[in-house]
Amino acid sequence: MIYVYLEGYLPITHSRMIDGWVKMGVTYMLFMTMFTWEPGKTEEVMKMRTKETEHPGRKVVKEWVALETNLVFRLVEITDPAALLQASSPWSDLGYLELHPVMESEEALKLLK
Repeated sequence: MIYVYLEGYLPITHSRMIDGWVKMGVTYMLFMTMFTWEPGKTEEVMKMRTKETEHPGRKVVKEWVALETNLVFRLVEITDPAALLQASSPWSDLGYLELHPVMESEEALKLLK
């Protein structure tokens, strides 16, 4: 199952493509993804991860594994919203994916002034 949280996001000056971003002069949007899976699916998840390739319109900026759980965090840069969905779909039967639009705190503070 894939959960996408987009409601109430702040478009950032580095974003593009999703409705309204182009008008704001944005070029990409950052998303923090969190993927969790059941312990019995670890081997299957690891196999899939080793075979995973980049998708046009999506760049994995950084990835972290929570050492005490079955949880992976990824910071991804999206230039095409379709790429976000295409990259996420193959994982839907293995676990739960959350997507959160994010921005650097310094950038957010500038926008809030």
